[in-house]
Amino acid sequence: MRIAIQSLISFSVFLALMFAVTAHAQEPKAVVETATQGVIGELTKLDKEDRTEEQIRRLVMTYIVPAIDQEKIAKGALGKHWKRATEEQQTAFIDNFRELQIRTYTGAFKAFNGEEFSFEPAKFNKKGNRALVKGKLVQNNGSVVPIDFRLYRNKKTQQWLVYDAVVAGLGMVKTYRQQLSERLQTISIAELLTELSQAETQQASR
Repeated sequence: MRIAIQSLISFSVFLALMFAVTAHAQEPKAVVETATQGVIGELTKLDKEDRTEEQIRRLVMTYIVPAIDQEKIAKGALGKHWKRATEEQQTAFIDNFRELQIRTYTGAFKAFNGEEFSFEPAKFNKKGNRALVKGKLVQNNGSVVPIDFRLYRNKKTQQWLVYDAVVAGLGMVKTYRQQLSERLQTISIAELLTELSQAETQQASR
């Protein structure tokens, strides 16, 4: 795939462990903490060499996917080009973008090696429907990486969902948007969707 996605892999090591939620509504900090401990707990039950692609993908589907507002992230990543897309193309992009995240997070989980996380109490906007959870990742070599998680409360379900994250000053959605926008200067949305689909097919065949 020609889109320069490799620069985003660094996000995955940190973000893949975070995006999970229990069936009950939780406060933003609890969402993040539950995700961390839940995923790490399952990973530590397996030796690193025993973490198969299928097992890790199951964890991603169970813990990560339900906690992310896929449409909101997809719209943010596509930016101004979202309105140019037809309804069918928008749906296809959400599906392809979800699969891209699943593949990336699955690869990141395989790289997990006992990193530790801590989080501050959530900070809310005036309306109380958006929150920022600041945290840090302590790597095995002692280095500390700051992490900010942005969540919003869904009006219908009252569930807090992740819609963006900032790792070491780099925003996930913003980075995707910059790369996709650059690509869409030379190709159409239909061609972009073809590239995403081809990448998915190539990955599945490996």
